[in-house]
Amino acid sequence: MPISNKSRGFGLTPMEHGIRVAGTVEIAGLEAPPDERRAAILVQHAKRLFPGLEHGTPRFWMGFRPSTPDSLSVHGPIPGQPGLFLAFGHGHFGMTGGPPSGKLVAALVSGKRPEIDPGPYAADRFRAW
Repeated sequence: MPISNKSRGFGLTPMEHGIRVAGTVEIAGLEAPPDERRAAILVQHAKRLFPGLEHGTPRFWMGFRPSTPDSLSVHGPIPGQPGLFLAFGHGHFGMTGGPPSGKLVAALVSGKRPEIDPGPYAADRFRAW
């Protein structure tokens, strides 16, 4: 069963070959090497939570979490692509941001006036195309 430790800001998830301990975010560049000190601290947190926890050598892993330059999610039509809409970029807030985002995009897709101002979330705010 997954466990979330709010006081230390990490979670444990059972996996096929062990336990995944996760919960930190490193803001760096795409070319920056991972800082494994953060992962080592997570191992210490897991041992404090479960003093009898036995493990072999931890295997550290890092993945990139997509984010936008302004930290806002992206919603709305793609300019020049009629009928194609975007809804992504919630970062760590997908569970809370997903429902209002779905409501916003549903209104846009159906041609209704959304209850949320779509302007700040418009896909064309980056002018990448």
